[in-house]
Amino acid sequence: MGDDLPDKLTRLAALADRHGLDTLVLREPATISWLTGARSHVPQTLDTSCLDIVVDCRDRGADPDGGRHAAARLTVVANAIEAPRLRDTELADRAVEWAVVPWWEDRSAALPTGPGVGSDRPAPGMVDVRADVAALRRQLTTAQAETLGGVCADAARAATVAAGRCRPGMTEYAAAALLAAELLDRALDPVALFVAADRRGAAHRHPLPTAASITDRVMLVCCARRDGLIASVTRIRCFTPPTGEDRDAYRRLLDVEAAFLDASRVGTPIGDVVAAGVAAYPAYGFDATEWHRHHQGGFSGWQPREYPAHPGSADPLTAGSVVAWNPSGAGWKVEDTCLVTPAGPRPLVHDPDWPSVTVAGRHRPDLLID
Repeated sequence: MGDDLPDKLTRLAALADRHGLDTLVLREPATISWLTGARSHVPQTLDTSCLDIVVDCRDRGADPDGGRHAAARLTVVANAIEAPRLRDTELADRAVEWAVVPWWEDRSAALPTGPGVGSDRPAPGMVDVRADVAALRRQLTTAQAETLGGVCADAARAATVAAGRCRPGMTEYAAAALLAAELLDRALDPVALFVAADRRGAAHRHPLPTAASITDRVMLVCCARRDGLIASVTRIRCFTPPTGEDRDAYRRLLDVEAAFLDASRVGTPIGDVVAAGVAAYPAYGFDATEWHRHHQGGFSGWQPREYPAHPGSADPLTAGSVVAWNPSGAGWKVEDTCLVTPAGPRPLVHDPDWPSVTVAGRHRPDLLID
């Protein structure tokens, strides 16, 4: 759970205090990742975690450092398949209690309920605190921000190496295999893999790999996770020189991305950031409805995107928020993972071996051209 566990428990204690709660039941995969960094994505359904965590906030007192987390008791609720793995790996040597149930039984029966219990995925009899927990986990701790920087750097390097190994005639599946291998070699779990040969990315904005062969260019896209944190990366390699028109379109798309980044400031509603990016499409020569063809990104960190942000989204950016924007148009796409700081957004997906271009004072990924 890392050295920042006291910080996270203090935040949870304050949340419980605001709602007059004694106990928090954490069930959302993103929340489990935020609190523990554990790999919990081995359930029977993709939107659930293989463990729940009960945070007992009763009778918590001040510790020697002045926090209020000292007496908070954590209980991990897991089935008999997952509990041994979690004990031996992700949660080894952690001061937690265990409630282990047979795999054929519903874990929810082992969870507390009642008016003093809140949850980020509430069952009947629990207080709904999902919005508060989501806002809490959007602010990375210092340790989490450092971890995310390493995840992003390694994901960027994996994309560079994989792109360098791609060849004309190779199928999209083969290119995806190269990217997956490079990610796994760096202890990164591939959460999403997209590959577009030639101009297929213009027709399909989420191009799951197919047996189509690469001829002129290839776009590699991944969301990669380690310690619960996710980096989103897009890189494009051209095997034949792009036309001047294509180069110009890609450069203008970087200008659109700059509008998203310039607007990604502490305190700004995320919908206002999207509105700034949307206005940039026609300002830089794209169709004004281009953004209708693909979601533009949003909050990231513990999920590839918490939800696709749109101009009406009201959640504010805070210091420590993670955003990933992915504008696309004219067959091109750009994407990065950024930490929001008081000084502005800090792009984290960078590999010095990938060509870059300076846009709005930032180093941005260029096309890799043979």
